[in-house]
Amino acid sequence: RYFHLIMKEMEAVKERKMSVSERVELGMNMATKIDRLQDNELRILICTAAYYVLDGVTLTIRRLEAHLRARGAVVKILSTAPDNMTAEELKHIIVVPGIKVPWQQMGDGAYSFGVGLDDETQKAIENFNPNCVHFTVPDFMALDGIRWCQRHNVAYMGTWHSNYVDYMKYYFLEWLLGPGLHRYLKGFFEQLPTVYVPTNYMLRKMRDEWGYGSATELKLWGRGVDMNIFSNERRSERFRSSKGISPTDVVVLWVGRMVPEKRPDIWMSVVKRLQDEGLPVKALVVGSGTIERYQCGVQDVTFAGWLSGASLGEAYASSDVLLFPSDVETFGNVTLESLSSGCPAIVEKKCGEHLVDHDINGVCCTSGDAEGFFQATRKLVVDATLRRKFGLAAREKAWQFERNIILQQMAENYKDAIDKHADPAFLKNHLQNPEGAGRNFLSVFCCNYALVKMIAEPFMSGTRVMQDCVENGSDCVQMSRSRLSCADLLVSATLNGSSSSGGVVTSAGGDMEQGGGGGMRTDSSGNLVGMESGADQKYDKPGKFRLMGMGVGSALGAWLPCLGGGGGGMGGGAPSNSGRTVQLAWRMVKYVTVALSLTIVLLLIYATFTVQ
Repeated sequence: RYFHLIMKEMEAVKERKMSVSERVELGMNMATKIDRLQDNELRILICTAAYYVLDGVTLTIRRLEAHLRARGAVVKILSTAPDNMTAEELKHIIVVPGIKVPWQQMGDGAYSFGVGLDDETQKAIENFNPNCVHFTVPDFMALDGIRWCQRHNVAYMGTWHSNYVDYMKYYFLEWLLGPGLHRYLKGFFEQLPTVYVPTNYMLRKMRDEWGYGSATELKLWGRGVDMNIFSNERRSERFRSSKGISPTDVVVLWVGRMVPEKRPDIWMSVVKRLQDEGLPVKALVVGSGTIERYQCGVQDVTFAGWLSGASLGEAYASSDVLLFPSDVETFGNVTLESLSSGCPAIVEKKCGEHLVDHDINGVCCTSGDAEGFFQATRKLVVDATLRRKFGLAAREKAWQFERNIILQQMAENYKDAIDKHADPAFLKNHLQNPEGAGRNFLSVFCCNYALVKMIAEPFMSGTRVMQDCVENGSDCVQMSRSRLSCADLLVSATLNGSSSSGGVVTSAGGDMEQGGGGGMRTDSSGNLVGMESGADQKYDKPGKFRLMGMGVGSALGAWLPCLGGGGGGMGGGAPSNSGRTVQLAWRMVKYVTVALSLTIVLLLIYATFTVQ
C-alpha cells in the first residue's frame, strides 16, 4: 500500500517540469529501475565494419554476441561481408554495402568500411526492431545509423576500440589525414549519449588531450578473459614438439596481426639479437600479416596462423614469454590472455600498465624503445625461476578480468542506454548540444552514398600508390645499398617472396627462373626480359607482379632508367623508356590531383567543424 501511494505521488509530480537535480532528489530515476528490461528482452543490433576479419574488435564482438545469446537476448550484426558468404553464414548478419580498403598492411582488401544504409538495409533493421543499437566503428554507415536511431526513437550507444589517428603514422597518412580525422572522430563520438572506453588511460587521453566529453558521457568498460580456455594447465610438450621446440628452448610469442602499427619490427629485432647471442630462443607467431618484410635474418620462426579457443590457449600456455611492443592498443586482449595462461608479458607501458605490474607479472617498456624491450626479454629468457614467478603472478592478476563478469556488464550498459533514452530530460539535454545532435559538417557525408563512394574509392587507390612507392623504395635501398643496383630489387623480391614455394635455377640459356611460383626472367647479361605467372609473388595476386595499382612492366620499366638499372625491355611490344616515363608521370599527376582535392575537403572540415 505504501509503494502504491509513493507511485501515485510521483505520477502527480511528473505532470510539472523538473530539473535533473529535482528528479534525482525525488528518486524518480530510481523508480524507473523497477521496469528495467531482463536479459532475454534485449534486442541488440551491433554495428561494425568487417565482422569476418579476425582482429581485436571482431573477437570482442563475437564474445559479447555469444554471451548475450546465452542469456536469452536476440542479437544481429550490421556489417560488410565478403562476396562468397553462404546464407547460413549470414543468418545473423544484416549486410551493408561497403568499400574495400586496398592497403597491403590491412589485408589488401580484406577490410571494408560501410558508406551508408540503403533502403534494403534500413528495411531489414526495421524488421529486426532493436531496442538498442551498439556502434563500434565510426564509419559512414554508423553516421547513417545514428540518424536512423533518432528517427525511429531507438536507444543507441558506442564503444571505443581503436586509436585510429595513431594508426595513420604507420601508413604515411598522418600528415594529410591527422587533423581532419581528429575532427571527424570527435564529431562522431560526441553524437553518442554514452561511449565506453577500455581503460582509465584512454579515458584521460580522450577527455584531457582530445577534448571529448562536451556532449557524450565517457565511461569505463574493460575486456574479459575465459579463465578456463586460457589457463596455465594447457601447457603441452606435445604442442611444443610438434613445432620443433625442445623442453629447454625458450619460446618468445607473438599473437595478432603482423602489421606496422603493432611494431613487429621490434619483435623480430629482439628475437634476432637473442639468437645471435646463442641463447636457446624459438619464435612462435600466431596470426598473420605482412610477415615477409620482417622475418629476414631470424631463425627458428614457426608461423601457426590464426588459432582460437583451446588451440589458442594451448599456444599461450606452451610459450614462455609474450613480447608485445604495440603502442596503439586500447585495452590489450592479447596481453590479458597471455597473463591468464601463466605466460609473463613484456608490453608498452601506456597501453599495458593496467594489466602488467612492472617486475611482478611482466615488464613495461617505453614506446619504441627497442633496447629496453631487448633487455627485458633477455632477462626473462636467461632466468627460468623469474619466468615461473612472473607466470604465477600473471594468472592471479587475470582473475580480476573474468570474462562473464565483464560481458554481463555490457548487458547492463545496454539497459542503462535504454533507460536514459526513455528519460526526456536526459535526451533533451544531449540533443540540445550541437555536437550531440550532429549539427556539423559531418552531415554532408551522412546518408550520401554516391558522394562518399566518389571521394573514397579514388583516394584509397591514391594512398595505395604512395605506400607502394615508399615501401618499395625502402626495400630497394635496404637490399641494394646503391641506386645503381636497384634493378636487382626485382629478382631479390621474387626470391624473398617465394622462398617457401620453390627455388631459383638458371637455365642453359642464362635465364633465371623461379620454381614452383613463377617469377622474373633475365638474359645472360642480367637484363630483365619477361615475367612469368605465379601464385606466390610478394606484392600482389597470382599472375601479375604489380606496383601502385598498375602492371610492373610499365611502372618499374619507367623507373629503372631513372635509377640506373638494367636497360632491357619488359617483354614483347613494351613501349620505349621515355614513353613509359611519360605514362607513369601522367598516372602520378592524376593521383596527386585526387589527393589534393581530398586535402581541400579535409581543410574545409577542419575550418568549419568547430566544437561549441
